Amino acid sequence: MNFLIEMKCPIHGYERFRIKVVRKYNIPTNAIIPKLRSRPKPGELSQIVVGRYVPEKEIKNFLIDYLRKNGVWPMVLKVQIEK
Repeated sequence: MNFLIEMKCPIHGYERFRIKVVRKYNIPTNAIIPKLRSRPKPGELSQIVVGRYVPEKEIKNFLIDYLRKNGVWPMVLKVQIEK
């Protein structure tokens, strides 16, 4: 499962990127853990690791809260779930 995010970029005009959701069985069943990039742009979200019983709605809410905390939510045009 992936999230496709489309947003307005002040430099490029329009950007699309994907954030991958990985279900793990060796972590707590209701855990949501962000995995950040180290390269090429350190500190950006690359994956969301979740437990096996976390519903899609909670994952989407976590992603929206993450984007709000980083201050990019006003630029987001669309958040779409890809399976």
